[in-house]
Amino acid sequence: MFGRENTSYSRTQNGLKATNVMANNGADPSRNFLRAAQHGDLDKLKELSQRYEIQDWTVYRHDSTGDTALHIAAREGHLEIAKCLCNDWSYPAFKVDVTNKDMKRPLHDASQFAHSDIVEFLIDQGAEVDALKRADWTPLMLACTKSGPDAEISVNRLLRAGANPIIRNKDGWTPLLLASRTGDVSIIKTLLQQPTVVPTTASNNGRTALHIAAFHGCVGALSILLSAEPALIGICDSSGSTPLHEAVKSENFRAFESLIKFGANARQTDGVGQTILHLAATVGNSPAVEYIIGNKLVDCQCRDNYGATPLVCAERSGMESIVGLLHRFEEQALI
Repeated sequence: MFGRENTSYSRTQNGLKATNVMANNGADPSRNFLRAAQHGDLDKLKELSQRYEIQDWTVYRHDSTGDTALHIAAREGHLEIAKCLCNDWSYPAFKVDVTNKDMKRPLHDASQFAHSDIVEFLIDQGAEVDALKRADWTPLMLACTKSGPDAEISVNRLLRAGANPIIRNKDGWTPLLLASRTGDVSIIKTLLQQPTVVPTTASNNGRTALHIAAFHGCVGALSILLSAEPALIGICDSSGSTPLHEAVKSENFRAFESLIKFGANARQTDGVGQTILHLAATVGNSPAVEYIIGNKLVDCQCRDNYGATPLVCAERSGMESIVGLLHRFEEQALI
């Protein structure tokens, strides 16, 4: 263990807070200590620890965020720094779960940036896997916002450690909903394999994983989700939108076409009576407009609850190319 620093402390709700972090010579080592953690400079970190006889590194924090050296090392992916901070100090006991001003812990940072080796290390050190930052984000949720092999390893490790895959944040988002926004098929499959995960679970505004994957154009996720629960294709959110409506809004033609092929109801209207053609016209989705009319999925003269046709919607949104396209279709229909 490193030696004792000339520092006085006051008790706070989250542990000890430094009231004087100046060394005997009047220097403030905190900036250099945090910088060494950020740069992954283990030799410098140890040298500073010896020079200033630092006993409790958790008193050194970023002014605006309250981040400690362990938060920074976890975020930057510096495993050796994290090991040093956790193993070379026996005090304080809460160091692996030290919190910043948002109640964010180092495991949140490691998970958010998919540093799977640090996720593994912190869990082995006893980090709490379901800790909440800002009262509503768990490390598993943050890991599900990323994609790729390291994100998948992080998600699997958190789940093996007992992370709860059905905790919701304040907007009702679960890890599955977050993973569907990113679209990592492997992570989505892993979450769907958890016994407590229900594919039809929706956010506070009624959006399912399929709504989210469709809106973000995550084509690979669509078939996985529909294989798990075919009924997802017809579920409406709180505004009456189906996943097909969301695919049109995303302007991702592959997602739109995939849902059509999976049997989505192209004539379904949303809460204000708008069809997929109204929406395609509003957002300027030319490929969808051509496909819808070319395959006679929706009548181009259909009206929503306010009497507006797709042409009116295009005009209101200033979509001149769609206006011209609809006029051409109308002229062809008259020939």
